[in-house]
Order: sequence, then C-alpha cells, then structure tokens
Amino acid sequence: MSAKNKPGSSMLWDEILKAIVDAMPEQLFPLFKELYGKEYPRGTPITLLATESSTYRENPDAPPGSRLCDIALLVNGTDYYHLECQMRNDQDMVIRMVAYDLHFAMQHTTSGEQNLDGLVMRFPRSAVIYPEKNNRIPDVLRCRIIFQDGSEHIYQIPTVRIQSYSLEEIQEKHLNLFLPYVLLRLRPRLNPKRKFPLTKNELTAFVDKVMIILKDEVEQGYLTEQEYDDYVNLFRRAAEKIFEKHADFRREVDRMTKPLIELPSVLQKRLYAEIDSLNANKKALIADNETLLANNETLIADNEMLTIDRNALAVELADKNAELARMRALLEQHHIPVNA
Repeated sequence: MSAKNKPGSSMLWDEILKAIVDAMPEQLFPLFKELYGKEYPRGTPITLLATESSTYRENPDAPPGSRLCDIALLVNGTDYYHLECQMRNDQDMVIRMVAYDLHFAMQHTTSGEQNLDGLVMRFPRSAVIYPEKNNRIPDVLRCRIIFQDGSEHIYQIPTVRIQSYSLEEIQEKHLNLFLPYVLLRLRPRLNPKRKFPLTKNELTAFVDKVMIILKDEVEQGYLTEQEYDDYVNLFRRAAEKIFEKHADFRREVDRMTKPLIELPSVLQKRLYAEIDSLNANKKALIADNETLLANNETLIADNEMLTIDRNALAVELADKNAELARMRALLEQHHIPVNA
C-alpha cells in the first residue's frame, strides 16, 4: 500500500474520490444533476482524461514541469468536467482552479477552427468538493479577471459542501459518493472535553442509517452489488482514518459493515471468484512463459545465424588474405616493388 493510501494519510480523502470515479464513474451523474441540472442516463459514455498537464506553454524558458489535477472526464463525447477535492478553506484555491481550467481548455477544448474572433477555448464545468464541514466555505468561488483591453470576466465555479447535506438529502438525490465522507461530521465530537462527546449508541445509529441507504440504493437499481461492496469498503477505510485513535468506535464500524457469519452461498461465491482469479493468473503465467520460451528460441536462432555469418566472414577473409599473398608473390617474381 502506498503512503498516500494508508488510513493515516491526509491524501486518503482525495484517493477515495478518485477510487469512486475510477471504479464507478456513473456515480458522478447525480452530482452533475445537482450542480448543473444535467441529467445522463445509465450507459452514457464516460472517458476519464489525463489529469497531468505540462506547464511548458506558460514559460518555455523555465525547467520542465507539470500540473496535476484531481478528476477530469468527458461525458457523452461533448461535456467536459473537472473536479477537485479540497480539505481546507484555501483562499488561493480559485486561482489554482483558473490555472487548472486554462490548461484543461488548452489541452482538450481549443477549437482549431478560426473565425473573425480567432480561436475558441472552452473551459470545463468545474467544481471544488469540500468533504469536511467549514462554515466559511462560500457557495461559489469567484475571481475577477481583467484583460489587457480592459474587458472583465467573472470566473465562477460552484463548491460542493458534503457535510451540508443530511443523510436524507443524500438518499433522496442519490448522492452516494458523499457516503464515504459522512463520518467526518462526527470527528469534532471525538474530543472528550466537548460538552456532548460522541457516544457508541449514536455512532451505531448513524452507521445503521448509512447502511440502510446503501442497501436501498441496491434495491432501487442505483447501485450494483459490486458497487455496494465498494462503497462499504471505502466507508470502512474512512472509519479507520477518523477513528484511528478510538479503537472502540473503529471496532463498532467494523462490526456493522463486515459480516460476522459468512453464509455458505457467500462463501461459495467468494471461493469461486478466488478460483477464477487464480486460473486467470495461471493462464497469464503460462502465456508469459510461452512468450519467454519463444523469445529464447528466437535468441538461439539469432545466435546460430550470427555464428554462421561469423564463420562465413572468416572464410571470406582467409580467401582474401590468400589472394593478397598470391598477388605479392607475382609482383616479387617480376621484381616489382610491393608497398607494405
């Protein structure tokens, strides 16, 4: 496990969002509907885009560098989106978003068709997702951009404040990608000096509501069984991080999200999956071994050809040396000087 994926890492919250988008990108559709009123049916094509862009075009004289954003994707072949996950209320975030979106537009949406207005550059639909509660986070991030001709433009993007959504709103709007983050709203109450610290009964009731939401999403067809398992796993990972110093709370989440008894049908399903995985690995190893054998045979054949070529060159060189010796003998016989 890489350092940034460990439960104690500050990068975990970014990685949870990326894991959801990588494994089940359609889970972003309810968020797009919430932010932009855009609705996409299941099965709409989604293309995950590269998140690293070069900074060369900003300053070609500077050392090579790159800029890395969180989530970039193309939906339905026409709609570009850019999402960032941000834990702190960083006032400079809007400036970074301008830079990200400018590079994004240069890389993906600049039109090669030139008209009276010149080239066309379209910024993506962007948003900043804030997993942790912070009352100072505005509804939108704004930046007033003044161009050299005096014209102005207000760059404005929405913020997504996950903890401002109740569990009921999350369920109603099918914003399941918020669920791995909802335990963060309990973190302030982990301080035993607070007037009303978190109790085990409250945690149990809270986790129970989350599990009911996930199961209901499966029953309604908004989640597959595999996606349900993925969300539960991410929820557990979040709990490991949040309750890393509270073993009793961590064990309670573990108890509620991990079956204590594995039914025969579940065990059989898991074992079959493991067998299929082992067989797939075995086939891959056999294929790799066959490739290595083929490569080895090719190398042996190449070596034999090199040996034949080397022997042929040796014979040819010997013939040429013999011919040179014969020519020298003839020259000497007729008393013609021979150069060395």
